[in-house]
Amino acid sequence: MTEPHAFREQFPVFENGAYLNAGTTGPVPRRAADAAHVRVELETSQGRGGRPYFEGLIALVGDLRAAYARVLGCRAREVALTGSTTDGVNTVLAGLRLGPDDEVLTSDEEHPGLLAPLGRARRRHGIKVRVVPFSQVADEVSGSTRLIACSHVSWVSGRVADVAALTATGVPLLLDAAQALGAVPVDVRSLGCDFYAASGQKWLCGPEGSGCLFVREDRLEELDVPWPWYASLSDPEQALEFVPAAGARRLDHGFPAGVRCAWALASLQVLDEAGWEWIHERAASLAARLAEQLAGHGLDVWPRGRSTLVAWKVADAQAEVQRLALAGFIVRSIPATGLVRASVGAWSSEAELESLVRLAADTAGR
Repeated sequence: MTEPHAFREQFPVFENGAYLNAGTTGPVPRRAADAAHVRVELETSQGRGGRPYFEGLIALVGDLRAAYARVLGCRAREVALTGSTTDGVNTVLAGLRLGPDDEVLTSDEEHPGLLAPLGRARRRHGIKVRVVPFSQVADEVSGSTRLIACSHVSWVSGRVADVAALTATGVPLLLDAAQALGAVPVDVRSLGCDFYAASGQKWLCGPEGSGCLFVREDRLEELDVPWPWYASLSDPEQALEFVPAAGARRLDHGFPAGVRCAWALASLQVLDEAGWEWIHERAASLAARLAEQLAGHGLDVWPRGRSTLVAWKVADAQAEVQRLALAGFIVRSIPATGLVRASVGAWSSEAELESLVRLAADTAGR
């Protein structure tokens, strides 16, 4: 079993305080920083051209795609490399050719990264977007619902979607996995979703501008390629004929960055070596304990699920975030909700969470 203190020591940020904001950007493992530096030095000293360079970069991209596939529980050919969860959402919405007769059902706890693409599709293509309570999405499916697009784990409350109920509707399902992949157990095969869009910089501890999109193989041909480029093609020498490449790599976002890929892959290796089962269980248990202790001190903890997010109501969320930051605790507020949110990872310590409870209780007692 992984030793918690040894795991935590791989993330230098904890030498400077309690970092509880992986739901925005995760802590960076030292090994990932080293891998990025090595990659920069390689590109600086050896240049970025010639057959060996491009073959090495292609191999690195293949390794990263395979690593994402292992975390997702799918085949590498079902994974596209993106720059964010929102990139994946946009890819699906743009690729499905939705029109005025189509309804997309979503929830009332969605991030702007999902809502903005839906808003654009409504304005540009005339689709209908219906927003319903997070816990009632499956019950609200209608005959015109063409797609369900919602979070696997709510960024607001940490509640976990009833994916079994969603898939039972028979409507294609796009899950926003920004607060799920790396944070909670994920197996897209067992989930039964059609599309799964995730971030690399949050719970997977990768760089900004990294992410992945799972497209179930039998859904791939339903998607247009929204932004075709060189690697989208089966035969680049016949580009004008536009025959897409095999698999989801046709949906990759732009030319791969070596530094980004090296960092993302190294972070995934650190997490994989610790063991995903251990990571998920420890993080969820610590988060549940934090929620229980906050509630025990009289704080209004938002209803949540078996996830890594804990949110509680305060009179002035932004002021509370600033107060906690001065005490060495990095959390965030959720706009327009009055909520403060802590992101609890397997790297968190029991001692820092107990200290956070005491600080939060000070505010509640005023």
